[in-house]
Amino acid sequence: PKKLGIVTSADAAALRDILNVLSRRYPLVSVLIAPTLVQGADAPAQIVRALQWLDGRSDIDTIIVARGGGSVADLWAFNDEQVVRAIFAAVHPIITGVGHETDFTIADFVADQRAPTPSAAAEIAVPDIEEIKPLLQGLQMALTAEFQGLVQQRQWQVRSLLRTLTSLSPQS
Repeated sequence: PKKLGIVTSADAAALRDILNVLSRRYPLVSVLIAPTLVQGADAPAQIVRALQWLDGRSDIDTIIVARGGGSVADLWAFNDEQVVRAIFAAVHPIITGVGHETDFTIADFVADQRAPTPSAAAEIAVPDIEEIKPLLQGLQMALTAEFQGLVQQRQWQVRSLLRTLTSLSPQS
C-alpha cells in the first residue's frame, strides 16, 4: 500500500501503537489520519464522517478503524447501526482493530478484515519490509542483467553498422 487511512482518536495510545508498527514494518507507507471521538454519544456520527471522508478519496489504499480496549460501553460506538452501515458500504478495504483480542463489535463482522488489536490491524495492513528485501534484491539483479544484455546487444548492432558503413564507404 502507498497510503493508509486511519479512523481513530488523535490522542489515543491506539494511534501511537499503529504508527509505531507501521514505521517499523513498512516505513514507505504514508498515513492520513481522520481523527474522531471513539466513544460517547457523539462518536458514531464522527466515526461515520471520518470514514466517509477517507473512503471518498482516491489516494487511499486501505482504511484502519481502530480503538484501544475498554468496557462494552466504551466500545459501543462500533455497534452503532450507522457506523456498521458505513463500514459495510465502504469502497476501500476496511480493517477493524477495536478493543483487545476478546472484544468483538458488529463493526468487526462487516469489515473486510478484523484484527484483534489496533497494532495487529497495522500489521495486517502492511507487509514487513524485511520480508520484501530479498525479493527486491532479486528483482534488482534481474533488471541489472537484463539492462546489461540490452547494452551488449546495442553495442553489437553499432559495431555491425560501423562495419557495414565502412565497407560501403566511397573511400573504401
